[in-house]
Amino acid sequence: AGAAMEGRACKGPVSSICHAAELGAVVVGDTSGCVTVLDSVSGTKKREVVCENFVTAVAYAAGLRALISAEANMSKEVSKITVWDVDSGEKRAEMNYGQHLCSVVYAPELHSIVSGDGNFMKDKQTGRIVIWNADTLEQHFKLPCACPVTSVAYAPDMKAIFSTDRSFAIICWDAESGSKRFETTAEQLPWCLAYAPELGALVVGESNFKAQAGWVRVLDAASGAVRFQLCEVEAAVVSLAFLPELGAVACGDRAGKVSLWDIEARDLRLERDTSGGPANAMTYDRVTRRLAVGTKSGNVRLWSIDELSGG
Repeated sequence: AGAAMEGRACKGPVSSICHAAELGAVVVGDTSGCVTVLDSVSGTKKREVVCENFVTAVAYAAGLRALISAEANMSKEVSKITVWDVDSGEKRAEMNYGQHLCSVVYAPELHSIVSGDGNFMKDKQTGRIVIWNADTLEQHFKLPCACPVTSVAYAPDMKAIFSTDRSFAIICWDAESGSKRFETTAEQLPWCLAYAPELGALVVGESNFKAQAGWVRVLDAASGAVRFQLCEVEAAVVSLAFLPELGAVACGDRAGKVSLWDIEARDLRLERDTSGGPANAMTYDRVTRRLAVGTKSGNVRLWSIDELSGG
């Protein structure tokens, strides 16, 4: 079950995926340097832009009809953020950047891009959350993290930014002032996030890559307190999505499985194989009601809500 793109949708392993509801599309970044826009129902390619380095993260700026790409090359110590016109494929703005960009999201209410980065090159590893103007790429805030950032999520109703980093920190930032609302510590390395506004919850995927083990925990989004552990899986958790219609969390792991967990019952509803290796990135589109999963092999799988609720 689930539509797979004909052949590989991407030229390299998928690093990041997001939905673009106004386009009826998903935006996929891969490590060959491509950003690909795919129809979220048929999977056909609508647009492709090519970056100079590995694409580490992508976002879509709703209302601006703009793609946002973060690219990096650790060996060259090069990093760049670019805003692309989705209709013409032309660059609107670009900015070279000193740190390795790990994650990027768009905050429409702030007309801003939020990025998470890491400095991996020096003895003391650090990270930052940076808030950029979406037109000029002027940097409004630079918020320090103890270690390189692993993921970022934006909560528009809370006017909050959530970040996780390699110090095991989970931080909630005020999106308007840049002040820290709370900081808590995960039990394992927090690798991915999904915000669940209907539950007032932050879903955190934690991983132990060496032990090939992963956990999904549900936190109170206002306080950071752990409500409960949703599941433990026998592989590192590398991607998450919240599916409000099903009251469930989709969990993508490094073993190439996508599992769907019922939040209320806290049990496994179904499991799917990506057929393309680790489920590196996923996004749920509330408009088309489809879960899109990007894999290490470069495949993108699309599952409708009916396919996921059918078991």
